[in-house]
Amino acid sequence: MTIMTTPRRKCKLTTPPIAALALAISWEILAADGAVNSARIRHGALRELDNSPSLHFAALGDWGAHPTSSSRNGQLAVADGVASWLDKIPDENGVGDESAPFILSLGDNFYPAGVNDLDDMAERFADTFEEVYSHDAFDNVPWYAVAGNHDYRGNITAQMNYPGSSRWIFPDHFHRVVREVRIPGGNIDRDTMKVEILAIDSIQLADSSDISLEVSTRSTQWIQYHLQHSDADYLIVAGHYPARMTTILDELLPDHRVSAYVSGHGHCQKHEIKNGVDHFISGAGMEVSSHSHEECRHGTVNDNDYIGGFLSFHAGVDKMVVVFRDETGTELQSVEVAPRNENKHVGLEGSIEIA
Repeated sequence: MTIMTTPRRKCKLTTPPIAALALAISWEILAADGAVNSARIRHGALRELDNSPSLHFAALGDWGAHPTSSSRNGQLAVADGVASWLDKIPDENGVGDESAPFILSLGDNFYPAGVNDLDDMAERFADTFEEVYSHDAFDNVPWYAVAGNHDYRGNITAQMNYPGSSRWIFPDHFHRVVREVRIPGGNIDRDTMKVEILAIDSIQLADSSDISLEVSTRSTQWIQYHLQHSDADYLIVAGHYPARMTTILDELLPDHRVSAYVSGHGHCQKHEIKNGVDHFISGAGMEVSSHSHEECRHGTVNDNDYIGGFLSFHAGVDKMVVVFRDETGTELQSVEVAPRNENKHVGLEGSIEIA
């Protein structure tokens, strides 16, 4: 969980041109008493992870453009960027298959109205997924999916039960992704670095949801159980709707030291801190639109300067670096998140502290 060390701490970011994953980041930290302390990472936040076991994964939502849609070109461009990013991940970034990269699909997988049945899913999956994410870099990279509101206009079960691709992993409305990367030479108390992701159906949890009380209660109990029992170094909750649309999430996330909540829905990219929890929006999988949803109307990342984008997560032993990227894979902004047992937080320019 990321915790502000002082209630008035502010940060400024200066980002020079990138070279692969070696990014030079500098910032100034303004302490509560007004004194300025400077810190500079000369070789970049991501470069610091090069010599330690790490886990890399991407998150993007709202990507499923219909082949005839005007957003198709944006989806193709972002796919190129994700593939370029995947190509730059070191072959041996950790130890074993647990360190292999993956992708979080944050909902609205098939516009404009999901899929009707398994036959429709097979057709849409071929032209919206397979034809777009066809680069060699995507080979054997799993996509862990959640449902979006547009998916709910169709048959969600057809997406869950689709047998046509080993890459597509959508087993249920709520499911978990757990990766443990072994730390060579680690001691008996800590020989792995663990990342746990709770992939949730935020449509069922939304304040506006019309699902039954029984389903809502069962869904809430699932989240509460796994939040309470997680021993992960980084605990991430991923859903389609931003947490503001689900009162229960706003209540639960701060109480369980959640490292980050990542969502889509808004066709933009955004970072804000609410009650000590980092909230990320990554809904630019096919376009950037400052008018698409309320969360995209202010505080977004360079909303007029790129076509689309995605988030990349780089979890290491000492920190997790979250990077906003445009459709080419180029960094736009970065945020550092400390392990849950650390009492520190480094936020960067563009982040908004919400009381």
